[in-house]
Amino acid sequence: MILGLRCSNKDYTFAVMDGTKQEPRVIASGNVAFPVGFPKTSSVKWFLQEIETLLASHGIDKIAIKAFEGRTRGSLFVDRIDHEAMVFLAASHRGSRAVFRKVKSTIAKDLGLKGRAHYLRTALDTSVIHAFDDYPEKTQEAILAAWSELA
Repeated sequence: MILGLRCSNKDYTFAVMDGTKQEPRVIASGNVAFPVGFPKTSSVKWFLQEIETLLASHGIDKIAIKAFEGRTRGSLFVDRIDHEAMVFLAASHRGSRAVFRKVKSTIAKDLGLKGRAHYLRTALDTSVIHAFDDYPEKTQEAILAAWSELA
């Protein structure tokens, strides 16, 4: 099982996938808002517990994080990176080192396309994933990240 994650400053989106690259299956997905008004230490602890629960309840083998591709300065970026660090810590607690941070071009390459981000929109056949177009954009990004790590 693969866990795909897409974090933002206000929430995180996940997709649990199984199968192969040719026959991927979305087992579970969702979008969860970060608690409002928590101090930073409580917020990252909460997120760590959330990820540990996902890992344990789905028997996750690998994690693929859709990496941030925007401006890499400021407190909003730092908050996102701090939360993403908890994914690595949760994986470590389970004895796993299989955590990958991926940008769109890497995802495209790992899905057999040329390493260009726009090929995810223009050349990728998402029809193999039931109702892919019906998922929200953040969920689609989590699915693509997880899908790219399937065998």
